[in-house]
This record gives sequence, C-alpha cells and structure tokens, in this order.
Amino acid sequence: MEYLRIQDMLRRHGWSSRRCIPHGGHQFSLHIAAALKLGGNESYPGEFQPTGGFADDAVVDKSRVGLTETPGIGFESKAAFHKVLRALHS
Repeated sequence: MEYLRIQDMLRRHGWSSRRCIPHGGHQFSLHIAAALKLGGNESYPGEFQPTGGFADDAVVDKSRVGLTETPGIGFESKAAFHKVLRALHS
C-alpha cells in the first residue's frame, strides 16, 4: 500500500511510473512492475534461488524479459521452487 501512495505522490508531481525501476530479484517483482506499469525492475537471474530469476520458460531478448503466458504471480513456472513447496507440503 505504501508503494501505491508513493506512486500517487510522484504522479501528482508530474512523474511517470515508467521512470520507476525498483529493486527486485525474483519473478514476483517482474509481475508487480508490469501490474503497476513501472519502467521495469532490477533482477538477478542466477541469485536468490529458487525464487530468484525468471520463469523457466521466460525469454530474455536484448537484456529484457517479459511476462510469460502462465497465470499467477510469477513463481508458478519455476520448477525448482515448485519442488520446494511440494517438500513443505509432504
């Protein structure tokens, strides 16, 4: 909620949300950046595993990655993370 208040304040002062590129590190941050129409998000593809990086089927093109067609918040297409969740459920 606080980030939305910051975005509102920036908008009132003439700043576009497209100029905001917050710290991220995992797929969920990419989905948040897309939902809020931000300029992108910082990411570390090889770090913070199993939640870090991108969806297993994500395509990186010219240092950019977009959302996949998989519904959800971004972790659904990460097989290694799915394996951890299954182990917790057992």
